[in-house]
Amino acid sequence: MRMSDQDERVLENASRGRRLRTSMYGLPVLLALVIATAVFSLHDGGPPPFRVVLDAGHGADELGATGFGLVERDSNLDMAKRVGELLRRDGIEVIYTRTDDGRAFHDGRALTDYSAIFADLDTRIAIANEARADLFISIHSNSFSDLNARGVEVIYNPDRPFAERNRALAEAIRASVVASLAEHGYEVAPGRTREDTSMEDWAGRRTPYLVLGGEREMTRQEMDQRGGDWEALGYGTQASVQTRATQMPGVIVELFYISNEADAALLKDDSVRHYLALGVAAGIKNALRARAASQ
Repeated sequence: MRMSDQDERVLENASRGRRLRTSMYGLPVLLALVIATAVFSLHDGGPPPFRVVLDAGHGADELGATGFGLVERDSNLDMAKRVGELLRRDGIEVIYTRTDDGRAFHDGRALTDYSAIFADLDTRIAIANEARADLFISIHSNSFSDLNARGVEVIYNPDRPFAERNRALAEAIRASVVASLAEHGYEVAPGRTREDTSMEDWAGRRTPYLVLGGEREMTRQEMDQRGGDWEALGYGTQASVQTRATQMPGVIVELFYISNEADAALLKDDSVRHYLALGVAAGIKNALRARAASQ
C-alpha cells in the first residue's frame, strides 16, 4: 500500500487514537488509565485487533442528499468520525475512506462527472481490500420523492460474497441503532433491513452498486452512457473493464431521510447524532463478537 502523506490522512490506524484522557465518565484519572490500558492490552502479543473500514458516502462536488439545512456529504463524514472514535475506544482499528470533504482518490487526475465518481468508488474498494478489513460500513442518509418516508434503513447485497454475514451485520446495526435511540428517549420507527443489488435515483433509474456490488464487466458503452470519460480513466482502447468487489462483509447504513422534515430535525440534533453513532458502533461490535465466537 502506498504510504504518501495523503494516504496517511486516509489510512489512520488505531494507534493514533490512543491518547490519554484526564477522565473517563467522571472516574478518577488513575482508574481511567487502568481501564484504557486493559482495553488496548487485550491484543498485546495476541491476535491483531479487528479492522473496520468506515466509508463516509459522497464527497467533493457529489453532495448527496440536501435539505432542511443538511448536506449529506458533510453529515456522513461527521457520523463516520463519531462511530470511528467509539470503535477505537474498544481497541478496534479504524480506517476511513475519506477524512475531509473531498474524494477518496488523491492521485492528481483531473476527473469530472461520472469519471470522478467511478474513480472515487473504485478507490474506496481498493482501500478496504488493501487494508484486509474485517468489515466495510458505508454511512449515508436517505432521500426519497415520498416526503413521508422516514426512519433508519440498512442495506445489504445478497448477491455479494458473505451473503448471510452481510444480512446479519445489517440486522445487528439496525437493531442497535433503534435500541440506542429508544434508550435515550427517542422513539422512532423500527426501521428495516433491505436486500438490494442496485441504487434507484429520483427518476426511477437503477444503477448496480459498485462499492458493495460484485465483480462484473463494465463496457465502454456503459461508461459513455453514464457520462464517464474512458480515456481519462486510463482504459485506452479496452472494450471493457472488470470492476472490483470489496472482499469482506459490508452494508450501507442510511441514517434517517434528509427529505423528511422530522427526520432532518433529528439528524441536526447533536445528541441524536451521538446516540446514532453509539447504535452503529454497538451493532458493529455485536457482529464482530459473533464472528469471534464462531471461529
